Amino acid sequence: MKKNVFLIMLIFTFSTISINLFAKCYTFSNGGDYQVCVPGDSFSDRKKAQEICKKAKGSDCGSVRSYSSSCHSNSGKCYNQNGNASRDLKGY
Repeated sequence: MKKNVFLIMLIFTFSTISINLFAKCYTFSNGGDYQVCVPGDSFSDRKKAQEICKKAKGSDCGSVRSYSSSCHSNSGKCYNQNGNASRDLKGY
């Protein structure tokens, strides 16, 4: 029994750590094609991504809708944590 509990705790810990080690590329409810990739998934990271989107779009992008580990946009609407536009961002 102790072995099973330990294994479950170990799996939970590693899955939580692995999720938080990677940055996220966010899409927004009113952001259209704009996506922003930032180096984390905390509330402050999401807020920073929203601010970058708002500055790039020129209006509010709304709330975070979804996220992924990469961004591709033929129109260059992928933005990194510094607000720089790109066509492709990977490894987030």
